[in-house]
Amino acid sequence: LSVIASTLPFLLLGPVAGVFVDRWDRKRTMIIADLLRGLLVLASLLVQTSDQVWIYYTVAFLMSCMSRFFFPAQNAVLPLIVASQDDLLSANGLMQIVQTAGFLLGPALAGFSIGIWGPQVAFAIDSASFFVSAVGILFMTVPNTRVDKQATGGQRPVRGQTATVWAEMRDGMSYLFGNRTMVGILVCLSVVQLGVGSIHVVWVPFMQRTFGLGAEGLGAVDAAQGVGMAVGGLGLGFVAARFKRKELAGWSIAICGVMIALMGLAPPFSLVNLVPGLGGQAPLAELTVGNRLLYMPLLLLVYSLLLGISLIPANSSLTTMMQLAVPDLKRGRVGSALNALTTAAGLLSMAGAAAAGEVVPLRAIYVFAGVTTSLAGLVGILVLEEPGSPVDPITSQGPWPD
Repeated sequence: LSVIASTLPFLLLGPVAGVFVDRWDRKRTMIIADLLRGLLVLASLLVQTSDQVWIYYTVAFLMSCMSRFFFPAQNAVLPLIVASQDDLLSANGLMQIVQTAGFLLGPALAGFSIGIWGPQVAFAIDSASFFVSAVGILFMTVPNTRVDKQATGGQRPVRGQTATVWAEMRDGMSYLFGNRTMVGILVCLSVVQLGVGSIHVVWVPFMQRTFGLGAEGLGAVDAAQGVGMAVGGLGLGFVAARFKRKELAGWSIAICGVMIALMGLAPPFSLVNLVPGLGGQAPLAELTVGNRLLYMPLLLLVYSLLLGISLIPANSSLTTMMQLAVPDLKRGRVGSALNALTTAAGLLSMAGAAAAGEVVPLRAIYVFAGVTTSLAGLVGILVLEEPGSPVDPITSQGPWPD
């Protein structure tokens, strides 16, 4: 329920949000979204009993609604502040590295703070991070490009606002299905979502039931993936010079799938097995956080590390292809339409995994998800097409200056 609550806004709000992202000032949109998300996190502090758990679902849903405005704006802004399209893949990789720093520290801080001080401290840190982000964006210089400003010289459209929004939504969907690069990305990501959607639902129960991992163990697994993402970001320039973007995306996704399947097959072999007596004789639940980490499955950490390494070239390549294929003033609505359609596939996977998770071994779900994701990578190699430089029909110019 928690994951589905976070995912529904992709489907319900995403296409409409993308239209407004193209119409609004993107810098202001990101700042307001950050401030609202920071305040929403604080509502989680109200949960004191299991009867109040619905607050978590509500917060997750509303935060995801705000994110549907933030991330399309973020993705649309990056090509505007990169001087040359030749540098765009590296810029996306650099952004992934910066985000990875948070992904690396965040889960580790959450796991340890929950284990030592409780969830209230973790929520407070989470809330503060959004306010820090808003301040950082405040000092950015972002070109102000908007559909209504470009199309009407800054005046409001003559047609009704509702009709205009629907027309722009249909325009985004039409561009998505009319561009061969975007169709390839849609097909590839839809198959990916059929695989990884189930992981979003079962990964916490899988770690708890299969390996007995608590909050600090989950944080360690996420941190290992974060380290892998940092390594993948640093090596992105090396592999990008040797592979086409479609090949880089396809093979990276395939490797992600292999690692997910191997995580489902990982044995519980840990440092305690390697050095008998290292963990002591007390029950696992009574051990300190540090001692419980001695029971972390070593291969699980290795596979999570390798998964993180392969995620960066996959994400960066697909994001760059989309940014190159879509004109600036359509990026918000086209990206949101893409997210909505691929999320529909993810929701099907989540619903199936949630139902199957109580009767099918969770290891089997992981293996199925890994195999499906690997197939998505192979599909990507076959259907993805390298984009050209789009020409914006409003400005009659490409997204980068000559």
